[in-house]
Amino acid sequence: MKFYIQFVLFNLVITYLPAIIAQLGMKDKSIHPLLKTLIWTIPTLFLVVFFLFRLSVLNPYQSSFLWFIWLYMTLFLPANIIALFSVIDTLFKHIFRKKIHLRQLLGYPVGIIIAGGLIWGAIDRYHLEVRRIEIITDQLPEAFDNLKLVQISDVHLGNLSNAKAYLTTITDSVNSEQPDLILLTGDLVNLTAEEGNGLDTPFLKLHATLGKYAILGNHDYGDYVTWKTPEENMANLNSVKALYKRFGFDLLLDEHRIIRRDSAQIGVVGVENCGVDPFPCYGNLSKAIDSLSTTFNILLSHDPTHWRAEVLQHPEITLTLAGHTHGAQLGIDAFGIKWSPSHWIFEEWDGLYQEAEQFLFVNRGLGYVGIPFRLGMRPEITVITLHTSN
Repeated sequence: MKFYIQFVLFNLVITYLPAIIAQLGMKDKSIHPLLKTLIWTIPTLFLVVFFLFRLSVLNPYQSSFLWFIWLYMTLFLPANIIALFSVIDTLFKHIFRKKIHLRQLLGYPVGIIIAGGLIWGAIDRYHLEVRRIEIITDQLPEAFDNLKLVQISDVHLGNLSNAKAYLTTITDSVNSEQPDLILLTGDLVNLTAEEGNGLDTPFLKLHATLGKYAILGNHDYGDYVTWKTPEENMANLNSVKALYKRFGFDLLLDEHRIIRRDSAQIGVVGVENCGVDPFPCYGNLSKAIDSLSTTFNILLSHDPTHWRAEVLQHPEITLTLAGHTHGAQLGIDAFGIKWSPSHWIFEEWDGLYQEAEQFLFVNRGLGYVGIPFRLGMRPEITVITLHTSN
């Protein structure tokens, strides 16, 4: 109850603070009554709609809720920045009897930058990039030299607008690489299996000479939905598992497969999602690698924290592929600078990492969560070419 009260108060402040500051600023000015009415009507309407979503009067599981949150942030984050600089201006004037005009010098520019970033991030969210990685290891059998893997991750089908067109673009891009293996590292859906309805065709057109393999991500378990009964939750999970298979993927649930080329073999291992709080660990790596005898093995594990927590203790796993972080959907990777808020949460959050003879690659994902937005961390397909040093 305490958290709910704090949540309500926080939203009241965020929504009405700009209106209060604007009202005080207009106190001695001649302002059209309609403008004064709008200053209070707009935040009130947003607050009403927000709580209709929160109370499930409007469906909070639809992508419309994400767009509402995006619009809310695009309007009220800049407004609050400007309001706070207005307060600083007023306090400075009363204390030091001077005007410093921080609202004009900083408030408006910062507010415009934030609003512009949110708008551009929404426009740019489907700008697909292909990242190419080369890995050299003496553990790879010579018969598999130049093996080409394509990793995709974090599709979050339920959040996508015009999903079929976007997925078709992804399929065309993946197939143009002529991969040997296609590896999907979880979060196919955002909440429920129904998100995959009518989207079979793009996935079934994905082609790899040695197969398509996948694992579950944290969103695939339906843990972010309030189910009426545990049985309903389990039924959805089973439907999600069936969806992966319907889309043509071999879903690995704490198990492995042997890939053969000529007389050589490598292993593809898949574990169920295993992360740190607040993400539960469903996976069992020991079970997944039981009786595994191949010298080169690729592990699919959705959450990159699993690599340092457990995978590094198993030298038979040469390459781990993960997703999950999305690069926070916000950051920079240009001009020699690489940074994202993900850096504050994950030790390994994007790209290729190496410890001794073990590698981890973290993919930024294809979809989005929270809001329909990606700024500086575009969706990606990763093409990994493996070379043997023998």
